[in-house]
Amino acid sequence: MDFDSLSLSKFFNWRIHLSARLCQPIGGPGLAERWTTYVSAAGYDALVSDQPLPPQGQQRLRDSRSRRTVRIVVRILVGSVAWILGVPLSFFALLAFPPAFDDTGMLSTLGVLLGLLAAFLWLSVFARHRWPWIPFVIGAVLATAWGDGTLMLIGLFHLLVRSPRKQALTATAIGALLITVGVVRLCLQSPANNPFGILFLSDPNQIPGVDGSLPADESVFGMNMLTVIAGLMGLAISLGFGFLLRRTRRMRAVESFAQRQSRRSENLSAELARTSERELLARELHDTLSHRLSVISLHSGALEVGGNDDPAIASTASALRQEAHASLEDLRHLVGGVREGTLANAGPQKEASTPPSLTSMRSIPQLVASVQATGTIIRPSIIIQDVESAPTVLDRAVYRIVQESLTNAMKHAPGAPVTLGVTVSADLGARIVIANPAEPSAQRFHPPRTTAEAGPGIPPYPTSAPRVGPANPGAQQSLSSTGAGAGLVGIRERVAMLGGEVFIGVRDGSFLVDVTLPPFERQG
Repeated sequence: MDFDSLSLSKFFNWRIHLSARLCQPIGGPGLAERWTTYVSAAGYDALVSDQPLPPQGQQRLRDSRSRRTVRIVVRILVGSVAWILGVPLSFFALLAFPPAFDDTGMLSTLGVLLGLLAAFLWLSVFARHRWPWIPFVIGAVLATAWGDGTLMLIGLFHLLVRSPRKQALTATAIGALLITVGVVRLCLQSPANNPFGILFLSDPNQIPGVDGSLPADESVFGMNMLTVIAGLMGLAISLGFGFLLRRTRRMRAVESFAQRQSRRSENLSAELARTSERELLARELHDTLSHRLSVISLHSGALEVGGNDDPAIASTASALRQEAHASLEDLRHLVGGVREGTLANAGPQKEASTPPSLTSMRSIPQLVASVQATGTIIRPSIIIQDVESAPTVLDRAVYRIVQESLTNAMKHAPGAPVTLGVTVSADLGARIVIANPAEPSAQRFHPPRTTAEAGPGIPPYPTSAPRVGPANPGAQQSLSSTGAGAGLVGIRERVAMLGGEVFIGVRDGSFLVDVTLPPFERQG
């Protein structure tokens, strides 16, 4: 199973994210959501280099920044509203703290200082998302001092949403205890010290907190009931919405995890199916072709030994045996690559053959020599530069295009001369031109018998080829009737994949394959 750098980066980011969520409660954002910025391998390369992100990546980055900005602004606005409403409530709760007032019912110096301190401590409400324990602890201090539990309930809500289960239960127990103690204390205190007593004054000019301003006895029960209801409602709202949102986030996390596992199972099932298909294809290739190629190799070896009296027959049989042996090597590499899915991984290079994973422009001279050994006339002109800098896809494509073109020439125009031109360089790209007469030549080519006549780097060829098959030429199957035309389609697909141009057809009385591939970057 092949992984590119982008899919590996996504895999490790997912593992980090999952580990962080296991360390944090499922109901709230984990460490990865708080501190980790996700970026793909391509995005990281663009960030650390001077190259800009692609348009799609730039749009995603802008959307992410916009959502983050909106989220921060909304949190600040909600915190500001909570502070504006919470500070007056804290001053209102000071009525339950007698030292904050003097004998006339006015705020004393201590009361003013306590009010300013409460306004400052209420700034902790802005830390409710990142550090919810801060407003909870400060609110617990205010609730213990004079019964102001509003800030503590806000911190309790965010602890329930974002903290681990043990911490959430601990905060729930502490919060419920402090609210209960505060309600009971207000109910047992003098009605003059109950903040809700201001709602039961018969004269608006009366000042709460002094004995002369006590409400009527029939109003004390209503005052205590209002105190109990306010405490229970605040605790119920904080606990109810906190646990509800925690459960909602937990369900979303579970659904997201289930979807990831489902996609992973589907990918594994598809990979198993592909592996089974590869096994079946490799088995069929091995069982079908290896036997036939082995028989050809054995017969050609016997023909080579039995044709010692005729050098031409021996030379042709030797060439046939070498090609059969090379085909067996190709088949072995192909079957292994299909079975293991490693056709793209190059192994150790061999001189005797060019397996599918090792095809290269360097092997074009050997390819030409093997075709010329069959008696086919080839007028080669091969100029190849910057082979080390050529991409692997282009390197293989050039070889395969030349191979398929020569195969078509031998099949459809046997005995006709073939003109081959290959020019490759980093600056100009690749140009491949293969041409042969549209009509087969009437005279068969007589290949050179010596190395001097053949030219440097090209071995001598046999002067004639033995007849293999039935004595009646009419009974011999023509190679032109084999194949399904997939070779030319493969040439067009390779050229289109590399962004080049191709012409295949008859021009000026010759069948022409003209391929142009774009330049590539020179290394070093």
